[in-house]
Amino acid sequence: MRLRLHDAIDAEAMRGITAAVLRADLGSRINFEIDPERDARIVRVENWLTVAETVEAIARSGYAVAAVVDASNDVPRTVR
Repeated sequence: MRLRLHDAIDAEAMRGITAAVLRADLGSRINFEIDPERDARIVRVENWLTVAETVEAIARSGYAVAAVVDASNDVPRTVR
C-alpha cells in the first residue's frame, strides 16, 4: 500500500513510522518516497495488515495519513 502523509518526512519521522508499523507487524517492509519538487510524502508498506490497521499504527506514533494512494494490501481475509 502507498500512503500520503500530512507532515514532512525527516529522519526522525521515518524512524518513528517504521517502528510503529513494525510493532504492529514485524514482517513489514517500509519504504519512503520523497519528492521535494512535488512535495510528495509517501510511505510504501508491504505487510499482512489491512490499510486501516496500518493507518492506525502510524497514527498511534503521532503521524497523520492524509490519503491512501494505493490500497493494494487491503484484501479480504479468509477465516478458517
